[in-house]
Amino acid sequence: MDSQRQSKLTLGVVVAATAVVVALVIALIVALASGGDDSDDTAAAPPPPSSPSEPAPSDSQPRGDETTDVDPTGRQVTVVDSIGGTPREQTGAPGQFPEGQEMVGAPEGLELQRVQSGATLMVSRSDGPDSVDDGVMTGYARSPGGAALMAANYQGLGMEMGGAYADFLTHFMPDQVAEDPEFIDEIRSRGAAANGRALTAAEGYQAPRWFKFGQCDENFCTVEAAMPSVAEAVGEVNITDVDPNEHPVLRVSLRWVGDQWEIISGRTLPPISSIDGSWSTWN
Repeated sequence: MDSQRQSKLTLGVVVAATAVVVALVIALIVALASGGDDSDDTAAAPPPPSSPSEPAPSDSQPRGDETTDVDPTGRQVTVVDSIGGTPREQTGAPGQFPEGQEMVGAPEGLELQRVQSGATLMVSRSDGPDSVDDGVMTGYARSPGGAALMAANYQGLGMEMGGAYADFLTHFMPDQVAEDPEFIDEIRSRGAAANGRALTAAEGYQAPRWFKFGQCDENFCTVEAAMPSVAEAVGEVNITDVDPNEHPVLRVSLRWVGDQWEIISGRTLPPISSIDGSWSTWN
């Protein structure tokens, strides 16, 4: 009984951890709907220039069923025809674990992907994911980058709160989910009610832009991910639900079990008003 109570508490925290970011997305939708009156300058920003130091693999361009778009902050996004993301061929080596508290840079070939629900996920060509198992992207590298990519996708799919998120939790939190299957059934029902397209009105939920690592080694890793603010996405807006200049922050702790990372906990931290030098910019 104690174990079951603990699993429900853990899964409850996992779902509640997305609440602050959900509020950001709602505020973003409202701002996008009403913030374009004052100036034509709020039109979609162009994608950022590609990095000249990053090699372009032969399959780096979107496939025939994929298109290129931008997210609300102007970052390039690949729109994929899948509910859980599309892995890419791994052409680089996974990053190394930090020896202390030094920053960890973005993995090679980092790519933002907008899936069918409107959520944005993150994939790379060096730290995974590299395969799909029952619709769930798997094969996140045993590296800080692999842990961070899983944390980002846990947050992204959590915005959809439907079948894809339930599948993700089932795969990467198997013990807790097995002890509380009714909770997962509820998540699936929410997704079915929205026809799996809960976030399309936001025209691209924003993925994290900054990462910070606590203890992180080959067996355990704690990752903090910070989001762009509403103001960065749409400019100055008059909203009261959230501070448009604050960055929501999510902390995820993972452990390596067998051949994959598994999520131990996920929780929101107090939002921050500025990004200091302790954060690594990924995109």
